[in-house]
Amino acid sequence: MRKRLYSLINNNKMIKNILLITACVLVVSCTSKQHKAQRLVKDYVKTHLTDPGSYESVSFSEVDTVFKRYSQTKQWDSLMTANAVAKQRLDKIKDTLNNLIITSKMAYMAALKRQLQYEADTSILSKTIRSNELLFKGPVKGWSIVHTYRAKNDKGAVILHNTQFRLDSDLTAVVNEQDLKQ
Repeated sequence: MRKRLYSLINNNKMIKNILLITACVLVVSCTSKQHKAQRLVKDYVKTHLTDPGSYESVSFSEVDTVFKRYSQTKQWDSLMTANAVAKQRLDKIKDTLNNLIITSKMAYMAALKRQLQYEADTSILSKTIRSNELLFKGPVKGWSIVHTYRAKNDKGAVILHNTQFRLDSDLTAVVNEQDLKQ
């Protein structure tokens, strides 16, 4: 009984140690990602300023993940193509129906049945596209961070900048930057 109790106590200590180590690794990895992003942005800004010596960092946002959009996938392309084809068929059958009203009741009924099927196809494809857009979570495309800083412009005036930077997925390069309205 004593050995069993001792074994349980050691297992609990081991579990606590594992949890503590996991938490430390997570904190360090998040911090290093934040630190890498900040360093990358600072270096980028300093190399693109008119007067790099006037650069003064004010603040950084937390690094945010940028995911690939559903509209950038092959599945989206194929569904949109199928939907366009279905809409063309629908438009064509509507024209045919207008012509058949005058000529033949049998042919009109067959064309009406096809119209209903094409409308159903178009509706299903549109719903599928909307549903997939809402549920889609793509692979990591890169990172985003907002940096506020002061620096002199080309006229020598110190300006407060608020800029969003897009970084590649490896945190090795600035992909683009966008000034944000303040």
